[in-house]
Amino acid sequence: MIAQFLSPADSRWRRLLDRVPHDAYHLPEYCVVAGRYECGVPGAFYAEDGAHALLIPILIRDLPEELGVNGNGQDATSPYGYAGPIATAGIPAEALCHALARFGELARERALVSAFIRLHPLRSVSTDVLKDFGVVVNHGPVVYIDLTKSPDQLWAETRSNHRRNIARLSRMGYSVDVDDWSAYPTFRLLYRTTMQRRSARSFYYFSDQYFDQLRDALGDHLHLFTVRGPAGDVAASGLFMIADGIAEYHLGGTDEAHLSNAPSKLMFDVARGWAKALGASVLNLGGGVGGVAGPLQQFKTGFSQTQADFHSVRIVFDDQRYQQLTNANRELQGVDDAPDDFFPAYRRRYETPTPRVSEPA
Repeated sequence: MIAQFLSPADSRWRRLLDRVPHDAYHLPEYCVVAGRYECGVPGAFYAEDGAHALLIPILIRDLPEELGVNGNGQDATSPYGYAGPIATAGIPAEALCHALARFGELARERALVSAFIRLHPLRSVSTDVLKDFGVVVNHGPVVYIDLTKSPDQLWAETRSNHRRNIARLSRMGYSVDVDDWSAYPTFRLLYRTTMQRRSARSFYYFSDQYFDQLRDALGDHLHLFTVRGPAGDVAASGLFMIADGIAEYHLGGTDEAHLSNAPSKLMFDVARGWAKALGASVLNLGGGVGGVAGPLQQFKTGFSQTQADFHSVRIVFDDQRYQQLTNANRELQGVDDAPDDFFPAYRRRYETPTPRVSEPA
């Protein structure tokens, strides 16, 4: 078996994507942009055994200096999104187990302490195999739209209040533009103010540089949807990605002045028709905030009742050092040695949520 860590420039990454169902989160270009924002070196673990192969996109990060590591040691995480492990069709469980075992061996050789791997809810390897190599956690369902259905079926399956709202938005004069990139700066503003309304963690306040690099890197895989109100102002906006037959809702926001009209309903209605016209079989809308079946999840199920569970796998390669780092982090921040669902626990930051503020008029 061939097993090693690849750089994004390695041609084997692209060749495997040509053979395996994937989406934009699996592209090496996306991993590069994520690495710049998430302070990690982009790459992937790759294993090949005869006709079968496995790819796990990852970011390799230095351990937090404040824990006294003196530059010694690293860990790995998936890029933000659903860049989970993908493998060739029909890969035997034995070959998959062998590949994952080699992943652990090579990780220990590189002094990686842990790995946090997000799984793709629709295109991932079996959790039955992964649970033998780490702790598999179910983060709740994501909502996706089956675009193989006819437009009439999709409309009929849309919740009645969504249908009424969509029709009302059109009558009021709301409209949707696709790829009007002159509205990109406004999208960024709406996105960030939406994160403020939701008291999101600081991680989700993506920088202008991130958005510029994402557009440059993904090219035709990235698309901007802009909902304009009756007066022509931007009421809502969203970024969608599409690759290999799957479309993804990536990030979005709504102007507070238009919240009562829910303009994003019109955006998602147009987006599913757009994705279907481009040959996509699925539009993944994602899940609720923090995996909780709250208002956001309820909103998304208005477009589809079809759901799939989103999992992650948490792997500790060095138990002793993991515990040492976790203890050092808790001591540094002055917290009790209490159970903590955050992984890896030594990266837990007990930050105060960003207070809600109103968007500029």
